[in-house]
Amino acid sequence: MAPIARTLEITVISAEDLRRHRKPIKKNSFASVKIDSQNIAATQIDDRGGSYPFWNDKMALKLPSNVSFMTVDVHSGNFSRNKIVGTVNIPVSDFLSDFLPESYLHFLSYRLRDDRGERNGIVNISVRVLVPDHVAASTSQSQNVKVLAEKTNFGGSAGGGVAIGIPIWSGGRI
Repeated sequence: MAPIARTLEITVISAEDLRRHRKPIKKNSFASVKIDSQNIAATQIDDRGGSYPFWNDKMALKLPSNVSFMTVDVHSGNFSRNKIVGTVNIPVSDFLSDFLPESYLHFLSYRLRDDRGERNGIVNISVRVLVPDHVAASTSQSQNVKVLAEKTNFGGSAGGGVAIGIPIWSGGRI
């Protein structure tokens, strides 16, 4: 069976403490997301946030099965004339795992690095793997959740305790 290409819903939420030549950015910044050379999307330009831009722009990109990283670049300037002030390579394993359902919404923050490799702010994103409706309907009925729980008494009191639950996704067996 051929590996499945997935569609990602990526929201570039904001960035923090962006600098250009060690001075805070005053205006006009945007972010771009690259999964491969043909799969690129960008946010709108934030012209008011300065060093702390807020975009909250949602984009859908195809994730080929052979890709292991996606790149987020934060730019200063406009679309035709800009400079990358920070970049990060994000492993797809950060949001594709066997421990959570595919449609899980991940909120992630990453340190940006400038072209010299120095720290230059943080970018905040969310990522969700979009599951086609026909796949979601067939897997939601067959997936059940087991919860492993442990009860621990603290201080010897018989009535108190803490239950710790860990969801385990199984293929329909409990």
